[in-house]
Amino acid sequence: MRQLDRYVLAQLMGPLGFFALIFAGLVWLTQSLQVIDTIVASNQSAAVFLELSALLLPSVMTIVLPISAFAASLFAINRLLTESELVVMMSAGRSPLSLARPMFMLGLVAMVLTGILTLYLAPNAARELRDRTAEMRAELANSVLREGRFNHPVRGVTVYVRQANSAGDMLGIFIQDARGPGPSITYTADQARLVQGPMSVQVILFDGTAQRFEDGGETLSLLEFERLAYDLGPLAEDTSNRRRKPREYTALTLIDPPDELWEGNEGRRAELIAEGHDQISGPLYALAFPILALAAILGGSYRRAGFGRRIAIAVGIALTARIVGLGLVPAVEQSASMWPILYAPPLLLLAGSSAVLWRRGRRA
Repeated sequence: MRQLDRYVLAQLMGPLGFFALIFAGLVWLTQSLQVIDTIVASNQSAAVFLELSALLLPSVMTIVLPISAFAASLFAINRLLTESELVVMMSAGRSPLSLARPMFMLGLVAMVLTGILTLYLAPNAARELRDRTAEMRAELANSVLREGRFNHPVRGVTVYVRQANSAGDMLGIFIQDARGPGPSITYTADQARLVQGPMSVQVILFDGTAQRFEDGGETLSLLEFERLAYDLGPLAEDTSNRRRKPREYTALTLIDPPDELWEGNEGRRAELIAEGHDQISGPLYALAFPILALAAILGGSYRRAGFGRRIAIAVGIALTARIVGLGLVPAVEQSASMWPILYAPPLLLLAGSSAVLWRRGRRA
């Protein structure tokens, strides 16, 4: 690598780290809000929140790295040009196409990192995140057995437990059920036990009473019982046979999905293939964006007034290419044979930017 290329690359790496940190923080903050609801509802600790938030990072970085490489390229090129450093380089015989070498190296680094995240880390992290979230929602002791407070495990049901343990045994339980269209029913019992079945959750009450007002609230109906099974209904999804989303599989599995994943359903197979090729084509944007940034600024003549308009056009082209790439995924989900079109936006972007630089070099 030439010394000049190393200098330009060094000017690019600093902004890359800065923009990656800023964008990652912003995207991670928005994504972590969905985790907070689960943490609060299941009464988990801050350590669990940090664990789940860390599992969000691979997916966040797959979005952030290509954008950061693009922003870093625009920032560094604009600064080098306004400070006349690129003018000196081109006056010394460097063509715009030769200046693309450090941009290509930056894009290559961003593409490799994005590829590692997209093809391996992000699918495994997404799978682990959904598993952990489902497990927490299934831990009923956190949502029902919090003693000394009024709990609302499902809509219309209020549960108060004086004393409880992690095994599901309770002492002094109060349940008010207002789910039905008629009058609410109040259950009280000295002892109870929580039992989770395959489809629902039941509380077995011992030595208690069931109270209900009838005749418009004028008559109190009282039933004493020694044992009563109270059905709370399904509080959480059944995690034993959870169907995994396509993004929870790696690309090598998705591009040629085994029969057990799509079970003869061609729509499901096309969905898996579309996700697989979308994962593979995604890192190509990290390679194309830095070349686009260089072509946008150096594609025309030098302007003392600055390059704000060219930067805005470059941002619009990059945004359009990424939106088109995302818009092509549903088309592949309809017909799996159309998967090559997912590679068209980044490759055309890379080829077009290189052609602009080559033509600019010929005019110089």
